[in-house]
Amino acid sequence: MSEIIRSIDVDAAIGDVDQEWTQFMFRTLVGHYQGAAADVEWTAADDAEQEGVVRLEGLPNDRTRVSVTVEFEGDEAKVAAHLERDLKMFKRFAETRG
Repeated sequence: MSEIIRSIDVDAAIGDVDQEWTQFMFRTLVGHYQGAAADVEWTAADDAEQEGVVRLEGLPNDRTRVSVTVEFEGDEAKVAAHLERDLKMFKRFAETRG
């Protein structure tokens, strides 16, 4: 398996981002989830070969860094592009709902 790590900073407090990540996951992904205060783990639906961990880091001025580590099999460029797109969508989602 290969691994990709991508991060994005969100203009929202860590507690809000944690709550919004859960809402975002249910709206955009099909998989199996385990929630925690600072980390969220998931495995994709049975037909996909990937799993990952999301880490939330509180930053000054009520900002949060969302870092996603994905272990996968397949085309790295496609997985990276998909992850980057999803993080940008999440940033817009979290910042407009808060």
